[in-house]
Amino acid sequence: MFLVKWLLVFFSFLVCFSSLAQERFEYSYQQMGTQIKLIFYFDQKSEADEIADKAFRRIDELNQILSDYEPSSELNRLTRNTKKDFAVSNDLYRILKSSVKISKITKGAFDISTGSLIRLWRETHKTKALPSKSKLNKAKRKMGFEHISFRDPNIVNLNNKGIQLDLGGIGKGYTADQIIKLLNLNGATSALVDMGGDICVSNPPPNRENWALAFSHYNKEGEEIIKKIKLNNAAVATSGDLYQFIEIEGERYSHIINPITGMALRNSIQVTTIAKTATEADAFASAFSVLGIERTRTLKPKLKNIHAFIIESRLKNQKSWSSPKFKSYIDTK
Repeated sequence: MFLVKWLLVFFSFLVCFSSLAQERFEYSYQQMGTQIKLIFYFDQKSEADEIADKAFRRIDELNQILSDYEPSSELNRLTRNTKKDFAVSNDLYRILKSSVKISKITKGAFDISTGSLIRLWRETHKTKALPSKSKLNKAKRKMGFEHISFRDPNIVNLNNKGIQLDLGGIGKGYTADQIIKLLNLNGATSALVDMGGDICVSNPPPNRENWALAFSHYNKEGEEIIKKIKLNNAAVATSGDLYQFIEIEGERYSHIINPITGMALRNSIQVTTIAKTATEADAFASAFSVLGIERTRTLKPKLKNIHAFIIESRLKNQKSWSSPKFKSYIDTK
C-alpha cells in the first residue's frame, strides 16, 4: 500500500531554545522507497550521530527482511520456499503474526497475501489496460491470509502454493516502531520517526506537552484543510489515493486494491489513523481505506485503541467521518 504524502508541520521546531541541556538533532535517510526522517533530542552531537547511524543500519537490516522488491530478502526467500516449514527471524515472525491478526479482525480488508494481485495492478498502471477476469482469478487463487500458519519458535508455513506476500501496508509502520525502540534504548527518549507518512513518536520535546503534527485534506470545493494533531508515545498514519490513481476509459482506478474483490478502488478516499503503535496505525489505515466509512464505523467499536478520520469522495459527493476519540487529538488552538 502506497501512502499519501503527509503535510508535516513540526511546530515543535519553533521551540528551539530549551532550558534543558539537550539539543534537537535531525537526520534524513533514503530507504524502503521513501525519505525517512529522524528527529530526537540528545546531549552531544557526536553521540547523536552514532545513534542515528545505528538507526539507519537497523532500517537497512529490516529492509533486507521485509522488502518484496529485494530478491534476496527474507520475505522473498520465505515465499520461494518449497518445504512445508520455514524458520524465520524474530522480526518477520512478529510482523506476519500481527498481519494475520489484523486480517482476521478486518475480515480480509487487510491481507498481506495479495502480492500476486498487487503485481498485476502495478502492470495495469503501466499499460493502462485493465487486467482480464482470468488473470484476476488466477491471482486470487494464490491469496489467502488463512493459508499462513505459525508454530513456535519462529516457524512459518505457507499452505498455498504460489502465494506472494506483500508487507507494503504494514512494513513501514513496523520499522518506525522498531526505530523508536532503538532510540529509547540508546537514551534518545524524546524522538520522532517519519517513514514517509507513517510517524511514531515517543516522549515530547523538552518543555513541551506533545509533539505537534498536521495533516491535510481537501473539501468538496477543492480547498485544502489543515488539521493539527497533538501526539506523544503514539503513532499516526495516512493512507489514500489523492494522487496515486489512473483513468481507464473515463473511469478512475485507485492504487489501493480491495483484497476481497481483487479490484482497485474506484472512489477517492483518505484515511488518517492514530494508534499506540505505528504497526497498527499503518495497517488499519490500509484496511479502513478498503472498508470505507460505513463498514469502518461498524467495525470501530471493537477497536478501542484505534482512532480514525476518513474522507471519501465519489463523483461530486463527499462524506467525512471521525471516531469520537480522534477529535481529542486535534489541536484547536
